[in-house]
Amino acid sequence: MKAHQRIIREKKAGEVDGLFGQWWEDIDTDIKKAEVKEVPYGVAESVIKDYEWMGCLAAVNWFYYGIFFDGVCGGVVVYGPEYIENLGKWDKYGYTGKIILLSRGACVHWAHPHSGSMLIRRSMDLLPEKYKVVTCTTDDLAGEIGTIYQACGFDYIGSMRDANPNVNSRKGDRDAWLINGKLYGARNMRQKFGTTKTEELIKYFPDMEKVKQNSKARYFAFRGTKKDKKVNRKAIDHLIKPYPKRVVMEAEL
Repeated sequence: MKAHQRIIREKKAGEVDGLFGQWWEDIDTDIKKAEVKEVPYGVAESVIKDYEWMGCLAAVNWFYYGIFFDGVCGGVVVYGPEYIENLGKWDKYGYTGKIILLSRGACVHWAHPHSGSMLIRRSMDLLPEKYKVVTCTTDDLAGEIGTIYQACGFDYIGSMRDANPNVNSRKGDRDAWLINGKLYGARNMRQKFGTTKTEELIKYFPDMEKVKQNSKARYFAFRGTKKDKKVNRKAIDHLIKPYPKRVVMEAEL
């Protein structure tokens, strides 16, 4: 199964802009000349809407970075709050107050093949110093196994929820709501409206869409001094697993 973003990139690579043709062919995509810097919300949103599986930004976002070739944005990453931090879930690992979520990321079809890994690593360097732990998740519904995170040297631990013997986890058992172009999880909805009942929520947002999600697989990367990295990685050392590999279907060959 191909990843959603790869399918979109392949599709867009074959398209022609009615006014300007394949204008991107004139862009110098030399990775050595690429620049990673902060971008405004609108730039990040436009790329994510076109290429990312969810087609929207998360409900809360803090930092937006893009990779530029010849002054043209070739991809973006978005960072925000790690959504279970305020429940105290990271206390036992010592991550509370220093963990951040790489919530969205995508590169356009014409960007250099190594744009994603460069963007992730350079953008991590630009984050505020207090963030020592970067985590991100992958969605198998989108055909994702985290190839880009593997290329960046992240550690893989899989689904923490599925690994919990006290949770009866199964495929498609997570709910989320798409409202005005933003995705809200069950916890966000309860905090904001005090309920996740459709009959109540539809009173506020008649055009909302309820979507099913699987438990996400999780990756980690670490920042700071050598000591910081060693201590924080050691906290999850017992959870680290071998990287998952993509199963190539006959139709893809």
